[in-house]
Amino acid sequence: MDNESNCTDIRSYLWKSKNDLTLHPIAICIFLILYTFIITLGVVGNSLVVISVFKHKSLQSVRNMFIVSLSLSDILASIFSGSVTPITAFSKIWLFGTNLCYFVPLVQGFSLCFSTLTMTAISIDRFILIVFPTKKPIQKNHALRMIFFSVSVALAISIPLSMKQKLVGYGSFCGQFCTEDWGNSDLRSAYGTVVMIIQFVIPLIIIAFCYIAISLKLRQGILVRGSQKELMSDQRKAALQRRIRTNRMLIAMVGVFFCCWLPSVVFNFLRDYSWLPNFVLAQEYLFGLITHLISMSSTIWNPCLYTLCNEQFRAAFTMIIQSVKNLGRKEKFQNNQSCSQLLSSGFKDQSTRRSFVAVPSSI
Repeated sequence: MDNESNCTDIRSYLWKSKNDLTLHPIAICIFLILYTFIITLGVVGNSLVVISVFKHKSLQSVRNMFIVSLSLSDILASIFSGSVTPITAFSKIWLFGTNLCYFVPLVQGFSLCFSTLTMTAISIDRFILIVFPTKKPIQKNHALRMIFFSVSVALAISIPLSMKQKLVGYGSFCGQFCTEDWGNSDLRSAYGTVVMIIQFVIPLIIIAFCYIAISLKLRQGILVRGSQKELMSDQRKAALQRRIRTNRMLIAMVGVFFCCWLPSVVFNFLRDYSWLPNFVLAQEYLFGLITHLISMSSTIWNPCLYTLCNEQFRAAFTMIIQSVKNLGRKEKFQNNQSCSQLLSSGFKDQSTRRSFVAVPSSI
């Protein structure tokens, strides 16, 4: 409408007509606390991973190149998707302009697709390294090509969604809305199905195959070690144990990632085909926000797993945190020293000025 004062506030409308729980102050506070916690830990934790790998040569392996790219993707998702989505869910209108209306969905789609492809690349790398130890392992230049390929595929899948975004008004409601405009619901459903298969189903099958084969190979190594205990050197035993720990960490990464994203993928798939149950439709904003929050929590688990399962990452994180603490103490000491010098110079100044004060002639 031309006159903004005559338009209807969508928040009031949804509260009165649908009792939308995402408008309740307590729900807003809970979600804001959880999102703030996830965004902060996601950015800080993944930044620690990136800094650790760039700072320590011992961590600059092919596997960790993939892990760094995964962390950078998680940082991007934390900053944009983790902040814009809840604000939009609470305000119900789009507050971020035309450019971000195109960019934020692109980041969301890219992050999910790139993460699954990167985890697939990690599983293939481990598969070749452990199941076929005599074959030449993936080199760093090959890893860079695989990362570039993952970026290209993720962008190719996400760009159509971004191109279909549109900033529009909606009936008599105030404000603008960033929404998908496919023109045909069947086209949207088909796109959603293809995306789910490419970025979720196929990677999951490949990853499951690779890690099952790896686990069987490592189990075979354990059985051989048990039957030829006296023949296996301490160095080989330690190497086998390291591989087992690394394998467990990577399986945990994959398991956590897919568990976090599964609710969101299923929710969007059912919504594309209008198969959402009535109780979900009654609180669509709430369930959408819950599934998004669960998916965003995937950004904080990987740094936690690296800390728990990898001694090198744990040591690198400790060194960085200690350096930050030492820097803080140094700055505090310098500030205190500056204050002391300032105060002492001030007193000196005052005593000097006193000596030049003229004594009144009347005394």
